[in-house]
Amino acid sequence: MTVSDLNESAKALLESHFNSIEIEGEISRLTKHNSGHWYFTLKDEKSAISVAIYKFANQNIKFDIKDGMKVTLIGKLSIYSPNGSYQFIANRIMPIGVGELELAFNQLKERLAAAGLFDKEHKKPLPKYPNRVGIITSASSAAFADMCRVINDRYILPKFYLFNSLVQGNNAPANLIKMVKIADNMDLDVIVIARGGGSKEDLWCFNDEALAYAIYEAKTPIISAVGHEIDYSISDFVADHRSLTPTAAMVDLLPDSNELYQRLDIIQNNLESILISKFSRYENLLNLAKTELKSKAIEQKIALATLNLDGFKSNLDNFLHKKLDLARSKIEKFELVLKRQEHFYKITKNMVQIIKDSQIVLLSELKSGDEITINSQDTSKQAIIK
Repeated sequence: MTVSDLNESAKALLESHFNSIEIEGEISRLTKHNSGHWYFTLKDEKSAISVAIYKFANQNIKFDIKDGMKVTLIGKLSIYSPNGSYQFIANRIMPIGVGELELAFNQLKERLAAAGLFDKEHKKPLPKYPNRVGIITSASSAAFADMCRVINDRYILPKFYLFNSLVQGNNAPANLIKMVKIADNMDLDVIVIARGGGSKEDLWCFNDEALAYAIYEAKTPIISAVGHEIDYSISDFVADHRSLTPTAAMVDLLPDSNELYQRLDIIQNNLESILISKFSRYENLLNLAKTELKSKAIEQKIALATLNLDGFKSNLDNFLHKKLDLARSKIEKFELVLKRQEHFYKITKNMVQIIKDSQIVLLSELKSGDEITINSQDTSKQAIIK
């Protein structure tokens, strides 16, 4: 493993095992960074831990936090990968102390948890690229307007269906349950139940037990996005996913178009690199094949030329043999003539030629009846042998 691999694995391990915990302590060394993120140390009598609250989580906090303040934090453990530092990522911060509504809330939460409504094995995964999204909220609310803004800025490909509902008051739970059931029968990819921030009393309709069971029994994945990041409702626990705010729900659900473009650029670059590598490899193989083909063609040409040369050699041999045979025949005849002439010169000084059928012949070769021509140095006579 590389160092980065190790840090990322440790981070994933921590976040998966401590993804929703509460801790109490005293704020110390608070720093509000120019980026909007907050950093401080949370300590008790014996220990301390670094805490980060990112801009998205802290921008709607209504109270001021200060050094020395005792608070309850809700969030997850994580590791900052670049330097491997161990830290707590808080998404909610509450001053110490609870009231009557909080007690009622905790009692209902314990009862539903015992009934298994919060168990992780019942949580349905959210779609990575949703196509049909239902939103249950008040059509006239600022929260819905903020959600639409995030949709337009982030990812506009899905179809969105608005289910206008009451989100406050005594009649709100029944209206919310009705909308959940209608939306659940529309073959949607996901349903978002959303409401902007408010007091505990304003948000109390989302702590309804019947609504919790309606969310639990729905076959469609449901996101609960109620209040600000510091607000928790029963719907948050029973839903398949809890978002800090309505706008955060859109961020959690919808992919970032800009990030997709970057991924596509990376994929395109990788594909181009692969294609270039492949083309280069096959070009080398092609050039090698061309070289081999050329080499084979030369060998074929040499073989053909050799064959042709063998044929030419054979023809030449035949031609030369014929010429040599003819020349040899003429030489032999010429030698015979020379022998005959030499013989006649030896017989007499007054040499005569005996011609028969245009050929010089010896006297011994003649027989009775042969017509011959006798040539001497000064005359020629016709004669018949008797």
